[in-house]
Amino acid sequence: MINDHRNLSRIQNKKLVLQQLFNNTETSRAEIARQLNLNKSTVSSIYDELNAEGFIEGVRQGESTSSGGRKPHLVSLNHNYGYVASFNIGTTYMAAMFNYLNGEIIQYSREPIKKFDILNIMQMIKKEIKKLQHVDSTQHGLLAIAFSIHGIVHDNKIIDSPFLELQGIDLEEYFSKEFGVPVVLENEANLSAVFEQDFGANQNIRDLITISIHRGIGVGIIANHSLYRGFRGMAGEIGRSLISNDLDSESRQLVKVESLCSEEAIIRQVMDVKNLTSLTSTELVKLYHEDEQVKHILNHAAHLIAEVSYNAVVSYGPEKVYFNSTLFEDLPEMYVMVRDRLVELGIFSPIRMIKGSRMTSLLGASSLAIHRALGLDDYLLHFKWPKEVKNVD
Repeated sequence: MINDHRNLSRIQNKKLVLQQLFNNTETSRAEIARQLNLNKSTVSSIYDELNAEGFIEGVRQGESTSSGGRKPHLVSLNHNYGYVASFNIGTTYMAAMFNYLNGEIIQYSREPIKKFDILNIMQMIKKEIKKLQHVDSTQHGLLAIAFSIHGIVHDNKIIDSPFLELQGIDLEEYFSKEFGVPVVLENEANLSAVFEQDFGANQNIRDLITISIHRGIGVGIIANHSLYRGFRGMAGEIGRSLISNDLDSESRQLVKVESLCSEEAIIRQVMDVKNLTSLTSTELVKLYHEDEQVKHILNHAAHLIAEVSYNAVVSYGPEKVYFNSTLFEDLPEMYVMVRDRLVELGIFSPIRMIKGSRMTSLLGASSLAIHRALGLDDYLLHFKWPKEVKNVD
């Protein structure tokens, strides 16, 4: 029993030391011992073990203290230990990202899905992984795989997705057997919230939400530094909220919010009124600035988004609110309307828009994959903010 207790204590201490390596650009044995309030001999033993496993990279010789003594040997986490792979399956495209152990982006790609079939998509994913494996120079190669899912995920399984038909295939089971690594599945909006926490400049924020507007509308919720999923992953599904489509009592019907103001719904409405068979984001922006009918559709959608976002903010009580939407990036006027309307309604939480939103869920996925690969699921890890993504007022 005593030995079991000592083993558990050592495992816990090893995780804490690894967390310190992660969360400091450079550190030393003495600094880790001081931060964790652990005996220096305990830290040295764990340090030597982590070093032998390849987690530690020497940085430079530090300065002696004012009292003199040996100069500390400063070290950092070895980013070249291995890498993780993350995938986001959209309705017409597949995005892939590979990241070193410290979250640094190795490669990002986005390609069209010519045949929308789960078996074809799985072959695309395998091809991307094997392509990088051929040129990989890290010490341990692929460590974990993560999937950003547009739909409800519970217990690493897809419970419901509006467009992804799995045909009975378990993605976790298949890819973990294929590549021999842990596989993580998570909702796209949740991953955007994970990104804001783990890569965020202000990582002392304990409660935040991200509102993602894509094919649907969802909220990712960080509560007390933890991802809140709700029962069976249902938390944050605000796009499924019901709203009246007409105030006239005789024709009044309740419809889902996302059927009126999601990105897909907006594009569909514009295509219908302009009698179009396709519509690119560039064409939509041009129509917004030149066509009053189109401007009315998007302005109305912005007011609906503001209303449903207001309900989410007052329900979850976040310290900060982030919008994740390529539509807002293409048409910042829409974001300004939503933000200003929320202020009018009395929201005091600071509101930001994410620029580079195509990458946020994949970066959040990479964070979860790295956590899982290292056995640090419940530990807060700080990743460097990527230059490809910005938060704007």
